Amino acid sequence: MVDQGKTYLLRVVNAVVAADIFFAISQHNLTVVGMDGHYTKPIMTSYITISPGQTMDLLLTADQSLGQYYMAARQFWSQSIKVSDFNQFNTTAILQYRGNYTIPSSPSFPKTLPLYKDVQSASKFTSRLRSLASKEHPINVPLNITTKMFITLSMNDLECRNTTCTATGGGNILAAGVNNISWSNPGIDILLAYYRNISGVYTTDFPDNPPSFFNFTGEDLPTGIAVTELGTKVKVLNYNEAVEVVFQDTNLEAGAGIHPMHLHGYSFYVVGIGLGNFDNETDPKGFNLVDPPEVNTFQVPKNGWLALRFIANNPGVWFWHCHLDRHMTWGMAGVFIVKNGDTVETSIRRPPAYLPSCRVPTGPRLQMSDGFDGKANESSFI
Repeated sequence: MVDQGKTYLLRVVNAVVAADIFFAISQHNLTVVGMDGHYTKPIMTSYITISPGQTMDLLLTADQSLGQYYMAARQFWSQSIKVSDFNQFNTTAILQYRGNYTIPSSPSFPKTLPLYKDVQSASKFTSRLRSLASKEHPINVPLNITTKMFITLSMNDLECRNTTCTATGGGNILAAGVNNISWSNPGIDILLAYYRNISGVYTTDFPDNPPSFFNFTGEDLPTGIAVTELGTKVKVLNYNEAVEVVFQDTNLEAGAGIHPMHLHGYSFYVVGIGLGNFDNETDPKGFNLVDPPEVNTFQVPKNGWLALRFIANNPGVWFWHCHLDRHMTWGMAGVFIVKNGDTVETSIRRPPAYLPSCRVPTGPRLQMSDGFDGKANESSFI
């Protein structure tokens, strides 16, 4: 219920763990003023694109005729364009003006809501996002980078080596990986193992680059390079390091798609985004170091790349992963360990005395087609 002439703040979160979402309100514009707890330069738009785990702050002015208007959302499908049987439902609610008027037989539907496979609309929206970067709300983009990482995001094959897996018919199973490593959850929490110096839980050899370079976004890539290995490998960062990470989507297994990458414990600056293979010589020249958006989740475009920067000033053990949960459970994830600083204030806090032990068992991997077989995300556990 809204009053004509008033402006409302909408706090929007994409709580769908399996899809990016388009959202619009019929005959109303929205003004984006914040993302993930940080102010943005206001942008007026007739729709938004929001990834799993992302949050946005929107201003809505009730400036239309008295009546009812649909708020509507639908999935943005970025996997195989050949798939047609994915979820094509529209989810709706009604924006209703207070006052005396004849209720329409049906609210109007937003004509500006993009269609399910509208890559251009998704890219157009995300390209407009900028930090407010004002005197009252300054930003601090790292300029002197001390650690650079280039991380590929891939669909992979994982060799079937246990009886549970062979129940699916043997051979390889579909997995996901980062720099050709498919994340494997350990039996002991990594934070606990790090804090108490428990050995054998993880290794500190996560690579800064993939094992090989090729045409990451090419068609008909060799199947042999898609085979991955399970690993619990972390990247260790010194306190206050200036970090740059470039995420590169790949078309291995013909599995290119959008990957909303999320980093726990930090916000980061999105300094660059583009299509195709990242060029380390030319693409950094176009980085936005003036007013890049500051977020904790952002989409790596299909067959494209995303460059982000942050200062490692929050000591601890921090998970990072694709926020499409099927990709995360398949292994598209990793961990940063940030060392303590020189003071108590810049060190990991001790665990509280009442901290209970976590006895939740590690769940099985969720095996879904991701559209490779012409079907959309039919799940089975392995």
